[in-house]
Amino acid sequence: MQAGAAIKIQEAGYKLIITDMNPDCACAGYADELVEADTFDINKNLKSSRTLSKKYSIKAVVTAAADCHETVSRVGKSLGLHAIDPLISRSCRYKNFTRDLLKKAQILQPRFKSVKGLKEAREFIGALGGRGALKATNSSGSRGFSAIEHIEELTPEAFDSALSAGTTGNVLVEELLSPLESEIAELSVETVWSNGRMYWLNWVDRLFRKDFLLFKGLKGAYGDVPWGVELGHINPAVHRSETKEKIRDMIYRAGIAIGMGRERGGHILKADVMLTADGAYLLELTPRLSGGWDSSGSTPARGADFTGGAIAMALNRRLDINMWHEYFEYKNPSLYASVMARVEPDAKDCIGRRFAVGTGFEREASIGAALKNLKRENYVISVEQ
Repeated sequence: MQAGAAIKIQEAGYKLIITDMNPDCACAGYADELVEADTFDINKNLKSSRTLSKKYSIKAVVTAAADCHETVSRVGKSLGLHAIDPLISRSCRYKNFTRDLLKKAQILQPRFKSVKGLKEAREFIGALGGRGALKATNSSGSRGFSAIEHIEELTPEAFDSALSAGTTGNVLVEELLSPLESEIAELSVETVWSNGRMYWLNWVDRLFRKDFLLFKGLKGAYGDVPWGVELGHINPAVHRSETKEKIRDMIYRAGIAIGMGRERGGHILKADVMLTADGAYLLELTPRLSGGWDSSGSTPARGADFTGGAIAMALNRRLDINMWHEYFEYKNPSLYASVMARVEPDAKDCIGRRFAVGTGFEREASIGAALKNLKRENYVISVEQ
């Protein structure tokens, strides 16, 4: 999902340095320099960046659709470049830190506890009535996630899966939320912050198997794919204006709680939200552009260029009306763009999916176009090209 950013950087006339622990990674062919380092290995990336700064005049550091934003912020600050406060990035990377900050800010969120062992996890889920969710403290793509409907489902295997997917030695146990059934209940929202002010960029409806029951012609589109695996999204989301205003206010308060109000220059903040009968819950915050081919797939299909805007802000370009029109304004605001995923029937998380995009002037038409492209293997991007 970073190939689009890699191409834009080179097209702008810059040399591109990438880091990845796999020298044959998807973007290796775009790189002028490849550092073999885990993107989460902060110390190794810091050391490599200092060495490379003697060879190159490094102008910016950036990521999109990948949760290595803490590494990016640390490297950026080390080189004296425009970067978000590493404390903000760290508080977003570790879900238990995020939960603590949001709790203090009195923002609606599930009851939670960070635990070290299976016994403690069982005790807390028991206190929740026997239903809960296990999450890795610092992972993404639903790695290690388990929904526990009955306490007997909290097995050593489920706990170990969440534990091994993270790196902290802890597992986050949360109240299992019940999404609204009458509408698409999970959303992603992207915002841009400039000198402490928040501007709404976009929201998309995230699609899971249950959501296809809301569309007459698509009820059997994904058969027996597990309920918790994300299957795609529709850009833009469709909900009541009241819902949008409440979500906007919640994200703003959350951004202030983690320190976005103190940041100078332009920065991206993405939020994941779930709609329930009790209101909108904030599931996750992260200072980067979205994954799932949102910012890099359906957004370009509607005529905006969030990736280009993020690169421009990394280069410390000031957000003004001209920059807004160039990157963040949708040129086709009436168009719906959907991204759908090819998922293996035995998938347990969101890793290994292939994606296709489709557009239309109705939501169901855009989903149908994406499914047709998926069937024809017309994927969003082919790095081999």
